[in-house]
Amino acid sequence: MTSMPCAIRPAALVAALLCLAPAAATAPPALAAVVERFASDPLAAGHAVPFYVEGDVASRFTFLPEEPSRFPGDRPGTLRVLYDTTLPAARIFTPLGRVASLDDDFAFGAILTIRSEGFQADPNGFSQIAFGLWNGHTTGIDRTGFPSDSFDLVEFDYFANAGPFGGPFLSPTVFGGEVGGNAFFNFAFQSSETRLPLDVPLLCQFRYAAADRALSLTVSRHARGLTFATLPGAAVTVDLSRLSPTFLVDAAGIAAYFEGSTSLHAVVDYDLLYVGDLPAPWGVVARRPPARPPAAATGPGPRKTNRKGGL
Repeated sequence: MTSMPCAIRPAALVAALLCLAPAAATAPPALAAVVERFASDPLAAGHAVPFYVEGDVASRFTFLPEEPSRFPGDRPGTLRVLYDTTLPAARIFTPLGRVASLDDDFAFGAILTIRSEGFQADPNGFSQIAFGLWNGHTTGIDRTGFPSDSFDLVEFDYFANAGPFGGPFLSPTVFGGEVGGNAFFNFAFQSSETRLPLDVPLLCQFRYAAADRALSLTVSRHARGLTFATLPGAAVTVDLSRLSPTFLVDAAGIAAYFEGSTSLHAVVDYDLLYVGDLPAPWGVVARRPPARPPAAATGPGPRKTNRKGGL
């Protein structure tokens, strides 16, 4: 287990480096590809993908080496995350080696399973299951506070509570650079009211298109073999055209936040965290609508003829 490094550069220096970047036609991808399958303990010393920690990680994150694979292509072992809003906040993350902003195309995602055992979402609460991209220097961990210090954050948020105002909600959220000391002064989100299934591996895929200033999220469930099928209602696009200043993200990770009340208790198993294209061997197929029965004939039926063959 490693503490957060002090070598992560301040946002001002990052912005200066971005200005010196070569033209998009020759530039490498905004973020280096990262693939973490959680087949071994990501917090152990010497792990191939280095992860850093913040907060009460011991209460929130547990690696289970004996957990069997859940779907073809998965490996034994899982990272179990406890989303308990009564516990202090905690998160783990890995540096990406480069910085992405509104001007860069990028993609990232995860495969996770929300377990039914012990699952509780208070109808009067509003708390999320979360992972995403952030800045190792400027993104604070008080995401749920007001004012919030979670600047420079691109986040998967599934608010599992269903209450008087509806829900659950799939609500990806993006916080830009600091404005007025409160992350909520410069943020964007979009929601789809949908309930994600429990005890089913879910592939959550983000893709950002800089030209459109649009961040798209699609959630699919494991279907068969190496394929996942998109879930009805589990696709959301966030318009980032009004975000200013831009976000600057240089890390990918998983976060569990503090609320101070029993708003959410959920155990979530992560079997993949990635940045870049969806790694092999998995793929996604669009769910087809149910086939319609043959349409009934609407014209007149065959006419009878007389015995002589006339009409």
